[in-house]
Amino acid sequence: MRGTFWGLLLVLIPSAIQAAELTGIQEKDTITLLANAKASRTDRYFARSEVQYLRALGMIEEASGAQSPDLTPALNGLAELYFDWGRYTEAEALLRRSAALVEATLGNGHPLRATALQDLAAIYHVQGQYAKAETLYRQALAIRESALGPNHPFVAVTLADLAELQRARGNYDSAAAFYSRAVQIRQDAFGKDDPRVADTLANYAAVLRKSCHRHEAATAEARSRAILGHAAFSSQGSDAATTH
Repeated sequence: MRGTFWGLLLVLIPSAIQAAELTGIQEKDTITLLANAKASRTDRYFARSEVQYLRALGMIEEASGAQSPDLTPALNGLAELYFDWGRYTEAEALLRRSAALVEATLGNGHPLRATALQDLAAIYHVQGQYAKAETLYRQALAIRESALGPNHPFVAVTLADLAELQRARGNYDSAAAFYSRAVQIRQDAFGKDDPRVADTLANYAAVLRKSCHRHEAATAEARSRAILGHAAFSSQGSDAATTH
């Protein structure tokens, strides 16, 4: 999971909640609660984050009902918290509920369903249930490609997770192919000098080396280092400028 779905959630939270029977103040409070819960999770204040997620979930459920897709941001966020906390059984139950709600109300091709499926896959991934994980990652990839387009950054997220799964299974050529595509999507979306590109290139280099493509691995690794070096230099220059 590793924070992979929060970007999508933050994009979709306003549109997801606006159909609920919330007042303007309630809607604002709910979105604030979800954002605060995410921040608490990031800072590893897990108990605080859980209280905030559960409160947001209760507010939305009271306004929209227990079968509303408006619940998905809170369900998915709480699932991510439980994943980070190692509470995989609880995370799995929340994600299954989220996926079912989206499928029943918004259709099985909605991006929020892909989010739940991908994060279910992540649970199986970390538990070594690779076959289950791969099936769900591929379903999530197909939905995202269809709903968002084949070159959307969220597609790259799924590709990178699939690459990591293939690396764990020792399928290095397959992992390299997924990483290669993820690199290209992130370059096109964020620019060639973005640190996210550098991170993906570093992982790409690692699997290329494992599959004995040493020259290509060295090239990817050098590019990754150059991007990170450029980013560090730019950051130092910016810090120096602010002190003068």
